Amino acid sequence: MAVKQIDALGVKQVLRDAEKLFLQGMSGEPRSLHAIVQDDPETVSHLSVLTSFVSGINPYDCALISRAANVTGFFPLPKDATGNYRQIISTYFGVSDAIRAFAADTVFIPVSRPDKDGMVTPGLSAEFVAASLVSASQKVAIICPSLPVIPHDGCLYVDQFSHSYIDDTPPRSLAPTGAAVDPVTGAIADHLAGLICDNATLQTGIGRVPGALFSKLTRHRKLKIHSGLISGDVRMLVEAGAIDPDSLMHCATVMGSQDFYRWLDGRTDFQLYPIDHTHNPATLAEIEGLITVNSAIEVDLLGQVNAEKAGDRYISAAGGLPDFSAAGHRSPGGCSIIALPATDASGQRSRIVRRLSDDAPVTVPRTDVDYVVTEYGIADLRGKTPDERTAALIDIALPDARERLTP
Repeated sequence: MAVKQIDALGVKQVLRDAEKLFLQGMSGEPRSLHAIVQDDPETVSHLSVLTSFVSGINPYDCALISRAANVTGFFPLPKDATGNYRQIISTYFGVSDAIRAFAADTVFIPVSRPDKDGMVTPGLSAEFVAASLVSASQKVAIICPSLPVIPHDGCLYVDQFSHSYIDDTPPRSLAPTGAAVDPVTGAIADHLAGLICDNATLQTGIGRVPGALFSKLTRHRKLKIHSGLISGDVRMLVEAGAIDPDSLMHCATVMGSQDFYRWLDGRTDFQLYPIDHTHNPATLAEIEGLITVNSAIEVDLLGQVNAEKAGDRYISAAGGLPDFSAAGHRSPGGCSIIALPATDASGQRSRIVRRLSDDAPVTVPRTDVDYVVTEYGIADLRGKTPDERTAALIDIALPDARERLTP
């Protein structure tokens, strides 16, 4: 296939010719489109858009979302964002099927500069690249010189694309949390570190807790990583020699600072895979010693987890949490851990609650939770009766809330 090189005007024409656009999220976001469309939002006013934008990371207040005819996504629309938006309820593993069913005719994929053989890599994210390319007739490679070259599953050549666009916009970044954390996060990390042994395979989300946890694991050895996302905080483990040198770190996307991206360039100990692999129950079932560490908004005394709704507003989605919690719970020698501060940001409202409210989603069922960790300790729920689970969870709640929580 002859690849047509285009400029910003050519990008607009591609969008005008499109009917159904898949818009990749996380660090695979095609950031240059925002500036191109901003001064001419009618370019997208006819489009049906499916997006894997993630709340709190990718911008929903952009013309690609607010001016499109209709937009479907997998995370809730932020409070101040506008647009004709609908949210599909799905775990992250189910997103690929939804993308294939949507059958976008147009996709924009940020890729590294082609090598001498014309091979490119999907930059920082392979999450849904393969799934979105299946149906598209307009496949635009956004060639970003600043993207690191990271090995990925499968071969991707620039001549597989119909168009190419050279772009200097830096990829979306995420500041490292590092070892300098607040006392609550530090206490949670201390408890978590005691649950992790050498040779474990780790999955974590993003945020302060994983960064603080990694800073506590630098003396561990032969740790492995299999996660949907790897953040820049993993660099601490690599440079401390805590990661198993004979095992590749598997993830669907990486996200961190621009300095982290430069550090990644050319490394061979990371491997990008699509969500179809990283979150696949069949893949996860083969991992022994998988320890999953994720956060939540609240946990009730049954051990049920709500990671989506705070008060009367949805602020997140299930994402990969159900996928990985189930896998950790079932992994031989592994476990599923939910780690959260004992209170909300006000310091007044307990995040250990008697029962989830009637309209709160159960993101993770009680049967897939092995440990709950707060700054006050560890609740081991394994092999416990309902009354014993209740007592264990009350013991790690805010002390002032324990009497209210006691049945």
